[in-house]
Amino acid sequence: MSERLPPPDFNTLQYERPNMKWVCGKASCGQACRLGPDSKGRCRVTSECKPAYEIKPGEKTGRYRCTRPTEHGGPCPGGPLPDGTCCRRLTRCAPVLSLRAKRINFTICTVIVTTGLLLVALCGPARWNFISPGPLSQQHSTFTFAHRAKQDEKGNCAVCHTAARTGVASWFLNADKAKPGPHDFRELASTDPVGLTAIDQNCLQCHAGHSFHEPNVVDERSCGTCHVEHQGPGRMHSPPDSACLACHADSGVMQASIMSAASLPAAAFDYRPVQGREIFHEPRPRDGYTRVVHSFSRDHPEFEFIADRLKDPDTLKFNHQLHLGSTNVTAIKGRKLTCSDCHQPDSSGYHFQRISFDLHCQQCHSLQFDVRNPGLRIPHGDAEHVRAFLRSLQQQYADYAAGKPGLGDQGQAQAYGAEQLALLRAEYGSGEELERRVFFSEARWAPASAPGGATVTGSAVFPGCAYCHEVKPSPTGAPQVTDPVLPDRWLIHGNFNHAKHLVSARSADGKVLCSECHLAESSKLTSDILLPPKGTCAECHSPKGGVSENCSMCHSYHTPRKDFVTDR
Repeated sequence: MSERLPPPDFNTLQYERPNMKWVCGKASCGQACRLGPDSKGRCRVTSECKPAYEIKPGEKTGRYRCTRPTEHGGPCPGGPLPDGTCCRRLTRCAPVLSLRAKRINFTICTVIVTTGLLLVALCGPARWNFISPGPLSQQHSTFTFAHRAKQDEKGNCAVCHTAARTGVASWFLNADKAKPGPHDFRELASTDPVGLTAIDQNCLQCHAGHSFHEPNVVDERSCGTCHVEHQGPGRMHSPPDSACLACHADSGVMQASIMSAASLPAAAFDYRPVQGREIFHEPRPRDGYTRVVHSFSRDHPEFEFIADRLKDPDTLKFNHQLHLGSTNVTAIKGRKLTCSDCHQPDSSGYHFQRISFDLHCQQCHSLQFDVRNPGLRIPHGDAEHVRAFLRSLQQQYADYAAGKPGLGDQGQAQAYGAEQLALLRAEYGSGEELERRVFFSEARWAPASAPGGATVTGSAVFPGCAYCHEVKPSPTGAPQVTDPVLPDRWLIHGNFNHAKHLVSARSADGKVLCSECHLAESSKLTSDILLPPKGTCAECHSPKGGVSENCSMCHSYHTPRKDFVTDR
């Protein structure tokens, strides 16, 4: 490679060298010496020029010529002295350090001081307080966590950060081996979520039994991607939407999830334990829950029970429209039924208590079968118990009569029982017919006598089990009465708090009517799922409605696995 030469008009006497350690002491006044200081900071200028000795052609002896440049005044009027020295002597300046040299010295001092302070802080007794980025959250300030921390002589940090159990030198070695390491600048600057790390295994020591996410997740993510610690002593901040959208807003990741789900059985996605709850089980959608989503109000898919037109699996025959508008109910309650007569919140207010026959149905559906003895009622809840009751009616009548005035004697009670049983058999023909009607009759109406011998229709003496339940005959034992299916959790993938939704800033009295979300007053079929569609929720949970629509508000990322739930 040829050396690059300076241009012809380049003046080496005026060339400033900022990379040099020393600069002329007169530079601040704009009169810098033409020769800068040497490498040791000594001034090299003694005169304005260095005369040049010249011999002209034809002469044997030469003379000295002044070499002072034009920009500095040109040749001196007196010229050089006979001995060849400049006639204008200059005083030496005091060279000073250049800005670059000062920066180097400052940097070196800063590194030395910082290193010393770090060594004192990291090796001293207060190093754990020094390296802690902030207080732990409320969730990690419990008795259990504190108990584990006390068992570790290295302090709280070492409970999660296992590398903290070693010395300072080992910290740097572990940092260098980490992926990404301190030298992986591109990976460190990347915004892509981090995969599982060694510290995540320490999280699972306490948070055992939590599945990471759906079984068809493509790439697992580090706990710290969503859960950020050391942000203050309050509750840990909820995961940001960006953590969810890193996958759910990426069509490539979602397509990969669909492909992964195709090789998994449907049972693999039913990993949430029942834990004593009656849960509505939705069938697995064809492509799974792998749709590209950017926000709830914008492009969140419609709820599956509406999109797939799912039906309530309950076989119990119930008509909401009838119960909320029937005049017969008015006669019993003194007013029309309301939703709160049956649907009552639990102690937390999150969900509603399970519907019970004894608490919510028996007042209207008394299960009495003999108008002469209205206080004697068929037991509810066990078909075998019902059959045993009907086949021991004489004794049931006798026990019932024992509480009546004048029938306290055992003999009188037994006689009363035999008499009532005879009347009942005369009415129904046989005990088998009575048992058949109790189980299988679903008649609401029956013939009734009228003046003049006319036949009219009146209410049935009593409705049988089949009036409300699905009843199947059995060749050996009692008929099989299908148990009702009353889910206390419908959308198990979501988190809903009824207490927060019973008040509203949009209504005049601050209350939300059940009918605003649940269209029960127009429902005649049990198969109707009376949950609101996504559009109803988005009226409030949207930028227009002014209520937050964060992913973590409704969805829980983790859940206990079935294989971890035990009888503990």
